Amino acid sequence: MKLHPNIIQSIIVSLKKIFTEGAYADDVVRNLLQSNPKWGSRDRRFIAGTIYTIVRWWRRYEFIANTSTADPQRFEKIVAVYLYDTYKNEIETPLPADIDPINFENRTREALANRAVQASIEDWMDMLGEQQLGKERWESELEFLNAEADVFIRVNTVKHHAKEVQQVLEKEGVATEIFGPLKETLKLKERKPLQRLTSFLNGYYEVQDVGSQMIAHYLAPQSKSTVIDACAGAGGKSLHIAALMQNKGRIISMDIEAPKLKELERRALRAGVTCIQTKPIKENTIAGFKNAADFLLLDVPCSGMGVLRRNPDDKWKLTKERVDALVQIQQQILQEYSTMLKPGGILVYATCSILPAENDNQIDIFLKTNANFQLEKKQTIYPSEGGDGYFMARLIKQ
Repeated sequence: MKLHPNIIQSIIVSLKKIFTEGAYADDVVRNLLQSNPKWGSRDRRFIAGTIYTIVRWWRRYEFIANTSTADPQRFEKIVAVYLYDTYKNEIETPLPADIDPINFENRTREALANRAVQASIEDWMDMLGEQQLGKERWESELEFLNAEADVFIRVNTVKHHAKEVQQVLEKEGVATEIFGPLKETLKLKERKPLQRLTSFLNGYYEVQDVGSQMIAHYLAPQSKSTVIDACAGAGGKSLHIAALMQNKGRIISMDIEAPKLKELERRALRAGVTCIQTKPIKENTIAGFKNAADFLLLDVPCSGMGVLRRNPDDKWKLTKERVDALVQIQQQILQEYSTMLKPGGILVYATCSILPAENDNQIDIFLKTNANFQLEKKQTIYPSEGGDGYFMARLIKQ
């Protein structure tokens, strides 16, 4: 296996951007590949796969390399450890740093003795996970949080049914299978890019994790009702809600970040959805919608501890202080935004976390101070179940 030196150097530079400049892996990989259109498909797969794998297992590789931030050869040593660990004698190109086989084996064995190092997470995160979930559950979920995420799509039933989309994708060279209990969920049998396919550009589906797709069904909005998606972001769940409502009724998609709502408007146009109205959240926005919604979705900002396998660089950007701050923000949103729901209406609180502090505990606190709300049901979806990790709770306002 021969690797051109500029490929190895591009990987090293990319990792420096992620770990020293705070860039996100998705952005770095996308920009790198776009700026090098002459790379063949094999090289592009190798580069992207190498960057994501090293990011996912960063602490383990760093430990085996026995390096630190003060080491000027830090990134070269970590890339060398990855290449040696993964390909051993297959690589004919010189590694970016020397590897001592005996030291490599010793450090690899030592890594096994430390759960946080072997699972490649920060110590505080490992401690928090065990405290919140218990040792057995946490260790089970850690294995799945480090697995490569599958690709799921949500068929846009405003336009087509799942079998029709399966047939179209098959003709485009993409094999899928029905996954889980929802009729609109398809899983790709093999990871392939979709964004340039005619079926995607025509709005036949959206890329959306299976766990995320459960949330709109948990809300179960009725056609012709008024729905507020108060933390809509780029609108994946708003679009799903619109499909469940058969594009009939009124969906008000809100967010504090207006650019995300612009992306939602573009996605809605592609999907053929006409019942969504976007609304940037400003000082008096929430008060202006008091008792306005039949259904209210609060998919609140969270730690993302349920989706680390999809966003592995979040393991290195998230801090315990940030998690604590998010818990405060979540409860504030619950208390303030719940006023937009009509009596008799349905509220769904959701996160992409598996930590009880962000989930069950938040509902318990809210119910103690809001006697006019009653919990109907709640559910935690764990990564070990096949998708990402999510929590959702359905409440009724009396």
